[in-house]
Amino acid sequence: MKKIPSTIGPWHVYRQKPSTMEYGYYYDAVFKLPFAKDKRHVRIWIPESYDFANPTPHPVMYMSDGQNLVDRHLSAYGDWHLDRVIRDLAVEGYPQPILVGIDCPKDPLQRSNELNPPFPVQAKFLRVGGPNHPIANQYIDYIVDELKPQIDELLCTDKRVEATAIGGSSMGGIMSFYGFLAYPETFGYAHAFSPPFFFYKKKELKEMVGLFQTRPDNHNKVFLYVGGKGFEHRFVAGNFFMKKYLESLGFGKDQLGFAFDRKEPHHEEAWYKYSYDGLRFWLGGLR
Repeated sequence: MKKIPSTIGPWHVYRQKPSTMEYGYYYDAVFKLPFAKDKRHVRIWIPESYDFANPTPHPVMYMSDGQNLVDRHLSAYGDWHLDRVIRDLAVEGYPQPILVGIDCPKDPLQRSNELNPPFPVQAKFLRVGGPNHPIANQYIDYIVDELKPQIDELLCTDKRVEATAIGGSSMGGIMSFYGFLAYPETFGYAHAFSPPFFFYKKKELKEMVGLFQTRPDNHNKVFLYVGGKGFEHRFVAGNFFMKKYLESLGFGKDQLGFAFDRKEPHHEEAWYKYSYDGLRFWLGGLR
């Protein structure tokens, strides 16, 4: 086994046992985040292709719900098994990205507010506990202005726009989609799984896209996934609407990936299953 550093800046190697992580190296640190009252774990997963003694640039994906990325024992609902996905895709010849994940707060409403864009949510969802003070713009500003520069300084990262991604599921899916729109000069790929577009009227969705004058170019990619079973069924119409709207703006098959599986529920195992397709879509352009 390679010798790895015990610390990377403020991050310490994480050796929790038991652990379901099968591949890679995990580092953990706790930060006071500028948009939140509570301190939060920020985690770095590094693939085994990363040579600490003589590193070469690696792509990076910044993700919400950092506790859910590679270890079921850190999560209340299961994990994405992204270590397994990246290991399997490496066998196919795809580059291996670094993952940087911000843990979510324990309060569901706080999480919803942190991960939702600053656009009006339909009143019927506010009445049942939907996000009432969305601050995803502050969340993403933290990634762009503070976290990413720190990661770029401490690790050998591929700093090209097309090699920098933002991802998440459910609330994290809408956050990653919004971040992709808000910072096209930073994020060349959005891994947006089960985003709750239904929170917004079509007018607001079009404004969300149009506000940033999003147009496809040679590095600008988004992958949308939605299931269709149980609670996930309510996500379907909004994702198909967004797919058609982006296509109307000129996003072709090289810029817009889309997957729909009516048999899959709103769960990490589904997001794991379709992460193979999403990461192929992103990383294939970096080979």
